[in-house]
Amino acid sequence: MDLELAKVLAGVGGLVAAVGVFTHWVTALIGVVLIYVGLSAYVEKLGDAAAKDNAVKWLVYVVFASVAFAVAQTVAGFSLMSLHAVWALPLAGAALAVAVAAWVAGWILQVSSAYRMRQLLTLMKDTTGEGLFGTANTLYWWGSALTIVLIGVVLLFAAYILIGVGFLTAKLQK
Repeated sequence: MDLELAKVLAGVGGLVAAVGVFTHWVTALIGVVLIYVGLSAYVEKLGDAAAKDNAVKWLVYVVFASVAFAVAQTVAGFSLMSLHAVWALPLAGAALAVAVAAWVAGWILQVSSAYRMRQLLTLMKDTTGEGLFGTANTLYWWGSALTIVLIGVVLLFAAYILIGVGFLTAKLQK
């Protein structure tokens, strides 16, 4: 794949993923896949097998984390809507427990993805000289760590924007 196309795909993917953080998890996944396609094309040109492996693992962790967060939000919504009926309290309690378990699973997967993305963004910063990747790296790491208390979602939003802008402004080595 042409590096300019990879750069545009990853840049647009970062912006789409940022929008998806606050809109719909499917939108975030589309953005993440675009980031992966662009990032993996660049890493492939570098010939770094470890980075290619990190990119694949990052994608897998993010996909499963997004699904876990979506399950948590859906089940929590069901549980909160059911609280008004006395007969539904046991079901609502069970649903709330499932929501908490799914949220914790999503958080663990998100932190695992941040570990992989940290290495990838460090590589991008070192090879392109684009400082936005370093800032995005920090925001993605802390955003993932703080997702458990929701403030991390805002940091992930900012990180995805910086990843997108970083790719769009980077001078990729050919």
